[in-house]
Amino acid sequence: MTDPLDPKSVKKMEKSIAKEANAEEKTLKRALNDLRKTEKSGTKAGKAAGKAEKTLKKSEKKEQSTAKSLQKATHNHDAAVSNLHDAQNNLQRTRQNNAQLKQEFEDRRSQVEKMTQAKESHTHDRENRLAQLHPEASHAVGDVFASGIPTGPIATTGAPGVPGSAL
Repeated sequence: MTDPLDPKSVKKMEKSIAKEANAEEKTLKRALNDLRKTEKSGTKAGKAAGKAEKTLKKSEKKEQSTAKSLQKATHNHDAAVSNLHDAQNNLQRTRQNNAQLKQEFEDRRSQVEKMTQAKESHTHDRENRLAQLHPEASHAVGDVFASGIPTGPIATTGAPGVPGSAL
């Protein structure tokens, strides 16, 4: 073996120690670079997380606002549907009422026509009876009942409202 203090050995050992130091230095530099890169990545990730959190809060606010708008729109729609149903019901009631009034009008008109025909028939009968009682005044009797206001001797001999009736 060689003497540990041999100049060649010493040089070899110095060279080996220097290589070891250089390798260790390179390893340390790589580790420091990796550390810086990791730190930058961590900072970027933190910023990205902050941005994502901000976006989440914005999205939550937007969702709440949209939900509120939807609720308001739903309420307005429900009110519009209710108003529509009320209007439809009101139209139906109005049409039914109108139909009832038309029917009532037709019934009353029919009654009035019947009453008018009966009155004309009764007036004709009364004129005939009066004509039989007073053959000389048969002409004037038609005129009296045509006007609806009895005048002359017939008006004074009858009960109020009934021409020709005796008191």
